[in-house]
Amino acid sequence: MQAFLRPFAGIIGIAAYLLLIAGIMKSKVRQSFVAFLLWAMLDTIATITTILKEGNYWLSLSNALGAAIIAILLALKKQVSWTWVETTTAILVIICLNVWYFTGAKEGIIASSLAMVIAGIPQVLDTYKNPGETPTIVYIIFLGANILSFIAGKEWTIEERFYSGCAILLCAVIVWFSLKNIFKLNRSSP
Repeated sequence: MQAFLRPFAGIIGIAAYLLLIAGIMKSKVRQSFVAFLLWAMLDTIATITTILKEGNYWLSLSNALGAAIIAILLALKKQVSWTWVETTTAILVIICLNVWYFTGAKEGIIASSLAMVIAGIPQVLDTYKNPGETPTIVYIIFLGANILSFIAGKEWTIEERFYSGCAILLCAVIVWFSLKNIFKLNRSSP
């Protein structure tokens, strides 16, 4: 079962990225360039370190590819901004990368996974401020892929479940904030 769920979680992640790409191309979706740029770098590190430790890498691989494509697309569409939030986030990510560099692969999984959550702060804040600009369905699909990847872990180890556990937390917060707009609409209905 786990042999099937691991790549399947990655495929679901790619499907979510394709939906996100379509939304950005149609200019219906705004996303944080910095978050996706940092996610692309961090997911690449998470993928490499997880492969080195022979762990569950399919989700981080699909996220690395998808986030890189999204970052490039956002740059091409000039959806780029940089404020103190992005600067602070980038500094925290650099600290996590130094931990990985100086300690090793297992610690690299931990550091890059935590940095992935930190790198999501700009997207979380954007979603909180403007929930209507976040594609809730896409993030629900991401959340589903993260949960499948977590379930697919062979053992309760850092290599098998930590990255997907962190991704679950991040996506759950984004989904929750993006639903804020829907809940407001339902409360104001007669």
